Amino acid sequence: MSGWWTIISTDTPQRMADMTKVNKEAFLATWEAGLFGADWIAQLCAQGKATQLSSNGFPNRYTALAGDILPLLENGIAVAQDGVFPHDQPTGWPGCITVHGDRIAACAPGQLLTIEVWDQS
Repeated sequence: MSGWWTIISTDTPQRMADMTKVNKEAFLATWEAGLFGADWIAQLCAQGKATQLSSNGFPNRYTALAGDILPLLENGIAVAQDGVFPHDQPTGWPGCITVHGDRIAACAPGQLLTIEVWDQS
């Protein structure tokens, strides 16, 4: 499978980097997407709304403010239709999307989130 697995978490990048300390209860959303499934976070980086911390694909790690990420999650992760993945929004495959609305609602706009995008190829 060529694609990406995305995790958005309230945990710090340092905690996310230590697999023994990852707290799944801090996950706001996770999903799998195809080849262009990471374009949305690259676009946020280009706009200065996200910062890339690592880029080796295992994972690519970013930080961004909740105020820039939460509207994307609240509007829903677009489900790819017929292999088309919009480049400007999160996308996922049906059945591979988990969104925790209660956790998203508890986030303040100024809270720093960690975004991990894992290469699935």
